[in-house]
Amino acid sequence: MLDTGPARDRALDFHWRVPENILSAAGIPDIADRKQDLARRSVLAAACIAADIEPGAGRWVSYSRRKAFYAGQSRYQGLPYTYDRVLAAVAELVELGLIEEVRASAGDHLTTGMQSRLRATPDLVHAYRDSPFEYETRRCRLILKDDAGDVIGYDPTRQTRRLEAELDRINAYLGQVSVTMPTGDGWEHATRVVRARNDKRGTWACVVPTPSPEVYRVFGRGRWDRHGRLYGWWQSLPKGARKDLFINGEVCVEPDFATLHPRILYAARGHALRHDPYETGVFPRSEGKLALNVALNARTMNSAAAALMDKDGWGHGWDYTRGLLKAVVKRNAPIAKDIGADRGIRCMAVDAAMAVDVLKACEKASVPCLPVHDSFIVPASKGAWMEAKMDEILVGVLGAVTRSPATIIG
Repeated sequence: MLDTGPARDRALDFHWRVPENILSAAGIPDIADRKQDLARRSVLAAACIAADIEPGAGRWVSYSRRKAFYAGQSRYQGLPYTYDRVLAAVAELVELGLIEEVRASAGDHLTTGMQSRLRATPDLVHAYRDSPFEYETRRCRLILKDDAGDVIGYDPTRQTRRLEAELDRINAYLGQVSVTMPTGDGWEHATRVVRARNDKRGTWACVVPTPSPEVYRVFGRGRWDRHGRLYGWWQSLPKGARKDLFINGEVCVEPDFATLHPRILYAARGHALRHDPYETGVFPRSEGKLALNVALNARTMNSAAAALMDKDGWGHGWDYTRGLLKAVVKRNAPIAKDIGADRGIRCMAVDAAMAVDVLKACEKASVPCLPVHDSFIVPASKGAWMEAKMDEILVGVLGAVTRSPATIIG
């Protein structure tokens, strides 16, 4: 069995669907309701893609049986994605023996985090083993989430229309970028997915490439000035594997904004970061880096410690973990008030805006680029140009943060 790491369920989405002309291969009857047909073809595709991710094991797809969950979801998933249609599609496909399901009990999503789930049966996998699926680009590429991390709807405003137009332009530019993944050792190509080995962990990551590169943005806390990062399928590849990509046929490099969030916070406090914020002199640098980044995204120091303790392979006790956090705070005294104070989501808003600026500069200079939050994949021949442009943007942003710190620490 292929080891793809922890077996997390794949969330049901309606971005892929089984082509209409091959439904009969699985014994699926025609129906007159066009939207219901799209719903069941999307459920079928989601189950098959999950099976491709973990062949032989049957990766599950999580979905909701709560009516409230579907409020406003059509904005993101399309009109066929409704409570009635999803449940009707699942019931029909279970009856046909093409999927199996496990239903969660009422309230499980709050108490245990469990949701209802479905997966492809061997009959479904066999029917569509080598069939390519149709891709439906995201109907809305601006995603807004609430405090709990649940997707919520929003009313269009001048700001959202500006953000949508900006994202449309970025995706038009990204659509001209050709991404080629290598074959051979460390890579496995299937009909709908590509797997890449993470040499550090010995596991495999799996991606579902879209026909051309595209990104969407996720905002948090019900606000357009929180989070806002761009996401594309290539970001799920291990960093070591991303260096093997070919961009427009050329080997690539991935320069990044080093220590970006600490730099932003130092600037907001009126300081320049001139030392390594992760090097405590007591604990390994890798642990100092992890601890500081976790703590910047935590609401309290206790929750930061708990988050570290929950990390896979952490292997340290509470005393060690709290000692590490104290050392990180001491090392970064100018921003001590920002550690364990939920600053990360504001810093993400800044780095997301920086990523947009980088992409705009790349478009203007005709440089192909794939964003990865605070790093950027470009052809090796453009590496020096990209580093210079990133430095230019960073200087401007840190200056702006120093002049208006309230956006970060207000």
